[in-house]
Amino acid sequence: MSDVWNEGYFTDVGYTYGYYREVSPAFQRFCLLIKGFDIPEPRRGTHCELGFGQGVSFNIHAASNPGHFVGTDFNPSHAAHASALSSKSGSDALILDDSFEQMLQRKDMPQFDSISLHGIWTWVSRENHKAITEFARRFLKPGGVLYNSYNCFPGWSPAYPLRQLFAMYNELAATPGNAAKRVDSALNFTKELLEANPIYSVAAPGLENRLKDIMERARHYIAHEYFNREWNCMYFTDVVDALAPAKLEYAASASPMEFVDAMNLKLEGMEFLKKIEQPILREQARDYFVNQRFRKDLFVRGSASLKPYEHIYKLMDTSFVLMQPVSEISLKAKGSLGEAELANDLYTGVLEALTSKIYRPKTLREISNEFSTLPFSNLLQAMIVLVGKGSVMPCQSEEALKTCKKTSLALNLELCDRSRFGSTIGALSSPLTGCGVAVDRISQLFILAKHKNQPETTRFVWEILKANNEVMLKNGNKLDGDEANLAEITDRLNAFKEKLPIYKALYLL
Repeated sequence: MSDVWNEGYFTDVGYTYGYYREVSPAFQRFCLLIKGFDIPEPRRGTHCELGFGQGVSFNIHAASNPGHFVGTDFNPSHAAHASALSSKSGSDALILDDSFEQMLQRKDMPQFDSISLHGIWTWVSRENHKAITEFARRFLKPGGVLYNSYNCFPGWSPAYPLRQLFAMYNELAATPGNAAKRVDSALNFTKELLEANPIYSVAAPGLENRLKDIMERARHYIAHEYFNREWNCMYFTDVVDALAPAKLEYAASASPMEFVDAMNLKLEGMEFLKKIEQPILREQARDYFVNQRFRKDLFVRGSASLKPYEHIYKLMDTSFVLMQPVSEISLKAKGSLGEAELANDLYTGVLEALTSKIYRPKTLREISNEFSTLPFSNLLQAMIVLVGKGSVMPCQSEEALKTCKKTSLALNLELCDRSRFGSTIGALSSPLTGCGVAVDRISQLFILAKHKNQPETTRFVWEILKANNEVMLKNGNKLDGDEANLAEITDRLNAFKEKLPIYKALYLL
């Protein structure tokens, strides 16, 4: 295949249909607020996503956040899929299949409140890095936000040569064939190399497990992750330098769990980092303590820092909503140091507060009334952990909710209707949070049945599965016959009914 237009990016198979909340303007503002940056919610913002893949996150956010969205992915198949979703939601998103250089040449670009690129930076050339930076310099507003995620050192140092082996074999030795076969050939070559006990594997222990983890992933994911011609793993400070010409300064991580030092750093690490006054050096040094492999960075183009009391005031006014039944929420959380037990009384109390009044969103001020003797910092940390786990999410304003109800509902109905034919997209749009919500295919079919006023929900779902020559799974085993499948669907429907009040609180239907 010619790579004139794809610039060496792996386009033989389409990208995955994943959803990423970090690209949401609403979620980005929350992460920045935690770190004391004042990024007001724009009444009608303008937002851009560069390299949106299949456009799942892009469309969910265009439907659930007020404003105008512009996005590009130079794979025309991806852009076509994104356009089809956008047309169903009724958002006025502008969807393009331009390269980054072509985006620079356009005369119709507005000034953006946010520009996001998720999983793009590592996989494009240094020339494209410059084009992205120039795009931000020209089109990001003062006070605007840029989100950039990328593979990084030092965490990638031991396994970096593995990727080189994949790409080298694919380029020099793979036999012509479909993409999945070429990926398998490269993986097997690397596996055989490590089994021959090279000194490299002794110097970098754990490679066999790393390769095993990679081999268990979907082949189209592996192809896009490891088989591009360009693969620029960088240090955090390298990215800071690359974005500096756009007047961008590092502000925060878009991964809330990173804010909880107790879950990521040993005491010696905390004490060492406290001694470093220069913030960029401190952040880079922190990557060594947590062995960072993938960063989710938020940069700002000038922003006012909140005064301490004002910071607390704005946090207290932030509303939160529960994302799943309390029975499904584990009182454990993972950080760089491993899994940690959460304080039962505190976290149970917070979850009970969020459950009350049929899951109505509660401000942090309301929740704090249940813990009158608890220091604010402890309560805030609990909320950060719960958001980091995905069990709780911050909410947008009432005005944003009202603006986005219609487009979110339209998109959700389209996604649920598509679920009749497969389980490609496992998220729906919430205008309350401005983010996506994980909803499995069977639950989407239940929502579709409600929308169509189907009198027999289980039969409706089973007939759809049968039409696709599909059956239900139980404990990993396929079920046989109408009776067994209808029984399993009934069990799933009962579980769905437990979640339904939460789905309604999130305005998914």
